Amino acid sequence: MNKSLFPAVFVTALCAACAQQPKDGFTLTGSAEGLDGQYVFLSYMNDTVPVTDSALVEGGAFRFEGKLKVPIRVGIYPKLPMQQLDPKHYYSPFIESADMTLTIDTADWSKSRLEGSATQLAVDSLEEQQRAIMAEAEAIEKAIAAETDHEKQNELREQLEPFQTRVRKLSLAFIANHPSSYASPDMLRSYSGYLTYEELKGLYDGLSPEVQQVASAREVADELETLGRVQPGQPAPLFEATDVNGKPFRLADLKGKYVVIDFWASWCVPCRKSNPHMKEMYAKYHDKGLEYVYVGDNDNSPEDWRKAIKEDGLEEFHHVLRGMKMSRENGEWKFDRTNDISDKYAIHFLPTKYLIDPDGNIVGKMESDELEAKFKEIFGD
Repeated sequence: MNKSLFPAVFVTALCAACAQQPKDGFTLTGSAEGLDGQYVFLSYMNDTVPVTDSALVEGGAFRFEGKLKVPIRVGIYPKLPMQQLDPKHYYSPFIESADMTLTIDTADWSKSRLEGSATQLAVDSLEEQQRAIMAEAEAIEKAIAAETDHEKQNELREQLEPFQTRVRKLSLAFIANHPSSYASPDMLRSYSGYLTYEELKGLYDGLSPEVQQVASAREVADELETLGRVQPGQPAPLFEATDVNGKPFRLADLKGKYVVIDFWASWCVPCRKSNPHMKEMYAKYHDKGLEYVYVGDNDNSPEDWRKAIKEDGLEEFHHVLRGMKMSRENGEWKFDRTNDISDKYAIHFLPTKYLIDPDGNIVGKMESDELEAKFKEIFGD
């Protein structure tokens, strides 16, 4: 990531004739009405090296040339850096070693069209099916956008979940049926948080050996390694942190007790809703050997974290922050995950709760109702 950047993409003006591309070369000829005199940006990761290039739009046209080892997902957008976060000013197709043409929809860049990439052609077909599903939920999405009450927003999102599940199933079927597509590990990385260890491993193992070598597939392999460490029966990853009272906390010090590690945040509506039930169970079983460790995802808003602990009456529990440091440099966010507790436990959603046994081994990942049933089994009524 910190290597010096030697651009792998060479930006040129549109020309009537150019030298023939080498075998691993690509040309990306684009049109963008109304953008004359402005630049179009192209960025991606060339293995582990970040590449960002630009092409001037002249006569409604622009052109990129370069080399690629394998097909790769790129970002195409009108200016740096903030527009990258705006879906209507961002298009993210797969390009490959081929002569490709791009037609930019300047009203909504996400609706732009790339031709000449076989990888993107297959993705376009998938996304067309997925858009048809989400069109059925258009009214729900509009209601979510218009709603300002967080609890009501959450209720609406629950209504959206069945449609998102159908979309996700299409992507997972694509991965299973296209093991040699370089789009497959990219999708698998995006959906890894929804899958069990066994499901993720099955799809990853099904990828072709060549596809398993790309960066997105290596990220999936890293996720599998982390998930493998938090499977039932494995020793719970240990951590140390400063608690909400400014005192040192060590998970190892709770050995000999049953421990629930609850990953939550002050802004997480489902997390806050589960707290009354969690308090009831704590009051019932704490004297029998139960402890709670709440890991807050509020590193950038510790005052909100402390306020939520007080408002929800959670002072009896152990409280630490997850430990992810964030900073902004030159308009871009930087993340330091060196001491990130959530990363140790492969956390993708809040709330997530793990139960640890007295020997320090993971019993499993459980919802609060599942925990209640397990507590009755362990401690009795």
